[in-house]
Amino acid sequence: MHINGLPLHPLVVHLVVVLAPTAGILAVLFAVVPKWRWWTRLPFVAASVVGAVATWVAATSGGSLKHQLGLRGHLIAVHEMWAGRLQASMWTIAAVALVAWWVLPFKTPLEGRPDKPARVAVLRKPLVALLPLIGLVVVFLVYKTGDAGARLVWAG
Repeated sequence: MHINGLPLHPLVVHLVVVLAPTAGILAVLFAVVPKWRWWTRLPFVAASVVGAVATWVAATSGGSLKHQLGLRGHLIAVHEMWAGRLQASMWTIAAVALVAWWVLPFKTPLEGRPDKPARVAVLRKPLVALLPLIGLVVVFLVYKTGDAGARLVWAG
């Protein structure tokens, strides 16, 4: 897969490098700072869902690039391993973001608009505990995947 003669993989990877850590950081903020929940909920869901799709495109185009260049060996295997974990974590954070957006309460700063109560109260505490964990895992996996990819490019 190419755009203007350039492989799609390195182009899409830049989108993942921005959106995945943003989704991870927003997951932590969305969970632990309830007064910011109204401000962070839409960027959190958008970064998570678009980041998950971008990660899938990066993985697909990376496989295509690997076959096109005939890459083999330990470095590509390590990069693919971390990328697979990142892709799974991005789909997980996207799903949890959508559930949290619908479930968790928030106070609206808009005058004359009611605050939103928790829709499914039993999910409130598990989501607040799970979101920071998933967010930190995503940020860690972006680092590990990027490090493995950089080693592949520069040392391989």
